[in-house]
Amino acid sequence: MKIKWFLLFGFILSLSALAQSLETTLRGVSVADTQARVEAAVSAQGLKVARTLNLGGQVKNFKADFPDYLLMVLEPEAGALAAVQENVMTAIILPPTIYVHAARPGVVTVGTFDPDLMFAMLGVKNTKSRLLGAKLKAVIASLGLPRKVAPAMMPDPSSGMMPALLYMVEGGNVDELTLLIESELGNNGLNVLPSVKMGNVVGIQPCKSEWAYHMFMTQPAGGFAAPCRFFVAPMPGGALVGAIEPMLMGIMPGVAQSQTTMGMLQEARRVMSQILEGVGGQPYRPQQ
Repeated sequence: MKIKWFLLFGFILSLSALAQSLETTLRGVSVADTQARVEAAVSAQGLKVARTLNLGGQVKNFKADFPDYLLMVLEPEAGALAAVQENVMTAIILPPTIYVHAARPGVVTVGTFDPDLMFAMLGVKNTKSRLLGAKLKAVIASLGLPRKVAPAMMPDPSSGMMPALLYMVEGGNVDELTLLIESELGNNGLNVLPSVKMGNVVGIQPCKSEWAYHMFMTQPAGGFAAPCRFFVAPMPGGALVGAIEPMLMGIMPGVAQSQTTMGMLQEARRVMSQILEGVGGQPYRPQQ
């Protein structure tokens, strides 16, 4: 299983042509109408929506002022499988999520991750994954004029921050660790969707209403990284367990300026690290 990352992170993010999220705005439509349009656009590209999470309905039980918000998670296809094989850390954004956000009455934003940035950051170069990226961009472009949500700040390369939290479990079994992580997520108050297999890598997709509320009220375009993603992958002598680095969301516009949201991200990081350590994980850092 390959793992690649780059200290060129800050340089990549500084390129004005790249963004974390690629989105478009639809006017005069409802969320239900938009969902139908997205499903048709996805199908037209030969992709398929595996499940749609009504995040808005879930989070409204926590705080009623949360907007209507859908997470449409696609089925893993050849491009996603190839990306995970080329770099297992791509499991932090795969299979892709398309978010549908009721920005205000009659105005809905639709977006996903910007493949130009995310695949470049993670060193994904294979043809199948590049084709997946082209299809995601085509989905957004078919709905309206694409807009790139660029980072508001650059991470400090000297910080050593990686896109994912990584831990090695010596002698670990993928199936057993998947069940253990799902159990620990539930014990910590997260709702867990059914796991997703991407080749020999298992993706785990949990969501916590409180975290979603603070993140998406501050920056709705962060939906490209939701549900929160954990993964388990076989490695020589054991298994690698990981999750998206929550602080990666701190460079999105408006997030660093919100003390509440940054506090939530730090709390999420603490809980996620604790879960990965709790299943026997030891911190793991791949070679650059």
